[in-house]
This record gives sequence, structure tokens and C-alpha cells, in this order.
Amino acid sequence: MKALVAPSRVEWWRQARERGLFSLLHLQQRFRRGSLDRQFTAQDLSRYSFCTSRTPQLPALAWQLPPDNGQLEALLKGSLTVFGYPWQWSQDESCWHRSPDTGAVWPRRFFADISIHAGNPCGDIRIAWEPSRLQHLVLLASLAQQAEPAIRTRAVSAVEAQLLSWVESNPFLTGIHYVSPTECALRLLAVCHAMDLMRPWPEASGHLWAAVLSMISSHAELIRKRLSLRLATPHDTLAAATALIYAGSLFPEMDTAERWLAFGHYLLEEETPRHISHDGGSQEQGVGYLQFCTDLYGMVLTLLDHRQSLVPEKIRQVFARSRDFLDAFRNSTDGSLPSIGEGEHEHALSPYMHFVHPNKTHSPGLTTFHLSGYSIIRGRMRDKAIFDHGALGMAPHYMHGHADALSLFLQVGSKDVLIDPGTYTCTGNEEWRMYFRGTRAHNTVTIDGLDQAVQDGPMAWSLPFDTHLVYKDETPEGKITVIARHYGYKDRLGVTHLRGVSYEPPGSWMIWDWLTGTGTHHLELNWQLGCRPVPIEGGYLLEGLEHPLLLTIEGGTTSLCEGSVQPFGGWASTQYGSKHPIPTVRAEHTGSIPHEFMTRLRFL
Repeated sequence: MKALVAPSRVEWWRQARERGLFSLLHLQQRFRRGSLDRQFTAQDLSRYSFCTSRTPQLPALAWQLPPDNGQLEALLKGSLTVFGYPWQWSQDESCWHRSPDTGAVWPRRFFADISIHAGNPCGDIRIAWEPSRLQHLVLLASLAQQAEPAIRTRAVSAVEAQLLSWVESNPFLTGIHYVSPTECALRLLAVCHAMDLMRPWPEASGHLWAAVLSMISSHAELIRKRLSLRLATPHDTLAAATALIYAGSLFPEMDTAERWLAFGHYLLEEETPRHISHDGGSQEQGVGYLQFCTDLYGMVLTLLDHRQSLVPEKIRQVFARSRDFLDAFRNSTDGSLPSIGEGEHEHALSPYMHFVHPNKTHSPGLTTFHLSGYSIIRGRMRDKAIFDHGALGMAPHYMHGHADALSLFLQVGSKDVLIDPGTYTCTGNEEWRMYFRGTRAHNTVTIDGLDQAVQDGPMAWSLPFDTHLVYKDETPEGKITVIARHYGYKDRLGVTHLRGVSYEPPGSWMIWDWLTGTGTHHLELNWQLGCRPVPIEGGYLLEGLEHPLLLTIEGGTTSLCEGSVQPFGGWASTQYGSKHPIPTVRAEHTGSIPHEFMTRLRFL
């Protein structure tokens, strides 16, 4: 039975307890009373060292601030670009509830009664959540630190106005910004850092500090109560753990600080490390979410070290492994990460704050991460391929996985040649969600138009595929071969897909796809391109590279697809919430199997 249709008894009990908590919270919200919603006054401030200290209470982090291109002035005026959509803070406070993608206003009622899933009348909830993470206030404070005193004064005023506006516009438990504990956690972290960065400047008002104390108290207790009943995905659990440790460490004078700290440490030490494999990869199979988690680990470790608190060695090891793993995937030219899986636009604190190793020089050769299921092949022409032979994602729901078994990514210098299409949306249009996480959108073979696994709604999969690394070899002359197999079509169609990737110096690539089984099937091989293909006799010349690259395919009828909607094909998303057409070279064959495709790429 499908996991979402027939939950286990433990899962059913957790859901029942959560419904009970929501009923209690709804009563508290309706009558505006309860221990979760303590209101602080300016007279309370003297009790709290975080509010009264003259020196920073948080350690310095590794910022890579953007050049001054007008972004500071825009932030001072309350202007943001949210996933390509304009957003403007306004005094009437409706800005916190208006969806940037549609302009619709989300309802202001008890958070659990608001439908946020695909098909809701307001828009993509992830886009609406972004400004209310308040991470732009941390960036504003960071940029203003380097500016003249007059700018700093304006920055303090802007942060104060927006924070007070958010608190007044979002009564506790009311509205979309309390739906997700992760959103509460990221907001808590951002507020702590923004207020700490402003500490050397003219004092913020007591009214603002009182609002901050109310927000920290209510957010932390809500996170604790929600996570004590049901653990979310690993990156959500880690965000909650980090926020609880921040709240308990920075505000020890609060009545429930010890409970926050204890539960935060429990989540950090017992629940979150299991999703990082011993080779450093994430079981969620999302490179973006792994960077998100690495930054959260880095933030909480830096905080605990700064406060001279004990940290289990296994947490340091998880942090180190994940950083090393990500370092192997980075583009050597600009340090960017490929958009494998989901989470590429999630940030622990800011898009300009990441825990990364200094740029390393990688020699040509093969690196394989057996547990995570990736092989990285580096050539001698500044070319690098990433071969995905990993699992669908993290059981039981595989929420953020994509059906991309045996997919291949190719970079030449800073240019992406064979690309992953990205995510586009998680809770927006259902058809586009299905396409971007489906097999046809990735550089692999689709059989009979089906995905390698079965989509159970926008956030789950059933019939997950198994993968197997069959063979790998690297010769002294530099020739590299990696062969892997997946079984996603075996039970449904009786077909198994085996792919071999071979590199031969100085710049020749061969990808061999072998489909075995029985019956007659429609086979479709797609290559999603990050550069323009020019048809020539026998293949395609890929433009825009330092050295011309020739692409040829044998075993099917080839065609170019770009921006098709019947069926979907030839699309990519470089930032959440927006999409654009891309050229896709497609080879198709209908007939009996076994059958093979042979793709070659070589520099001319």
C-alpha cells in the first residue's frame, strides 16, 4: 500500500496527537491566551543579557557580501526581488500577506486552517514565505556596517520599522507564516543576527526589543511543541534544532530556555546526523539542501564554540564530511553547485553566507561517492561530468527526490553543457511540478512516457527505484569508465536500464545506454542543454564554448525540442518560481528490446 494512503500505526498516532495540539492552539489563538504567546514590555528588557549587552553576542560568520550595486539603497527603502518578482514593504502591513507571484492576499486566520497546497487560490506558498524569513534584514545590517554613519542610522530605522510591522501584522498563530516550523526557525535565526549586527549603532527602541522577545519566545515554544510530536524532513529538523539552541543559549533568562536547549541538542545530536552519509552526501539527494544543512551545522557549531559549550565530535565530523562532499561538486571557476534534486534556493541565513572550503584545485581523474551514489569525472579540458547513480531520495516518502536515475551533468569551465532543469515549484502548478521532478526533464532514458518511479502527489513517490554501481575503472593513461544500472522500470515494464560513461583524454566522452528486457516499447533519450546546438551533418555543434564540442547520437531518430507544452519538454528553471525554454536534443526509438543508444561528445 502507498505510504501516504495507509500510514503506519505510529504515523497515525503522531497525526492524531498533532491534530490535538492544533485544536488546543486554535482555542488559544481564538481567546488570545496561553503560555506560547507571552507579551513582553520595555520594562522587561533589563533581565535579558542579549538585549542589554554592549558587545556582540553572536560570533562573526563567513560573509561574501555583494558589490555595492544599489542593493543597499533598495534594502533601505524596503525593496526586494523575490524569485524574480518585485516585493515592497509598506506601512499598511498587507505586504507580508500578499503573494509576490500572483498579487493575491493570503487569509489571516488560524494557520492550520489555511490551504497552502497546489490548487490554492493565492499562489505558491514558498514565494510568499520568502520575505517573511526576514533574512534581507540581516543582509541590510551587514551591508550597512561598511557604510557611513548616516546610512547606518537609516538601516536601524528600516530594520526597526519592518520588524515591528511584521510582528503587528502577524498575531501569533494567525496566518501563513506559522504553518511551517522551518519558517519560524529561519525567521528566529535571522532576527537574532540582525539585532546583534546593529548592536554597535544607536540603540533600538525598547518597543522593538520587546517585540523581538515576544517573537523569540513564541516561535521557539511553537517549534518545540510541533517537533516534539512529529519530526519533519532532516533539513527541517536541523533548522528547528539550530533555532532552539540559539533561543536557549541567547535568552537563558526565559522560563522555557532550558527545555529549548535540551530539545535542540537532542535533535541536533540524535536525529539530524543520520541523513548525512559517511561519504558526506545527503540521503535527501539534494545538493542544495545539503548546502543548507551544512550552513546550519556551521552556524550552530560556531555559536556553541563561541559560548564554550561542549559539542559531540560526531557533529563536527558530519559538518566536515558534508563540506568535503560539496567541495567536490563545486564549479572550479565560480564555486557554484549544480542543481541536483531540490533546495538550491534555500539559505540558512543569507545567500551571501556559506560555510565553504577555500577553492581547491582538483586534478583530472575519478572520484566516486559510493554511499550517496555519484561519480565525478574530471577531464583535461576543464571538463567535468557528474554521473548520478544514487537513490531516489529518503524513505519513506522520498519527498524532495527527482526521478533522475543515471542522469549525467557536464560542465566545461564555467559553462554548463548538459544540465539539470532545476525545481521550478514545489507547491505551485501540479503539472509543472510533475514535469520538473519527472524523468523526461532529466538527462536519462524514459520508457513508454513513464517516470522511473510513481508520483504520489507533489511531495511523495511510490515504487522507488533501486540503483547499482556495476563497474568503474581508471587507467594510467587517464581513460575512465563508470557503469551503473537502475531497476525503476523492471516491475512495471520488465525493462532494466544500464548506462556506461567513458572518458578518454584529452576530451572525448561516450555515453552508452543499454535497455534489456522483453516486449515492444517507446524509448526516449533526452539531453537537456545549457548551450545552443547547431544542426550539422550527423550531429549537433554546441556553441558558446572555448573549444567547439560535437554531439552525436546513434540508435534513434533525433530531434530538437524547446519550450514544448504538448507534451512538456525543453524547459529549465534557474531560480525558484520561474522557468524558461532550453534546447533539448531528443532521440526516440519504438520497437522490441534489447536496444541501445550511443551518445558521443568530443572537442574538435
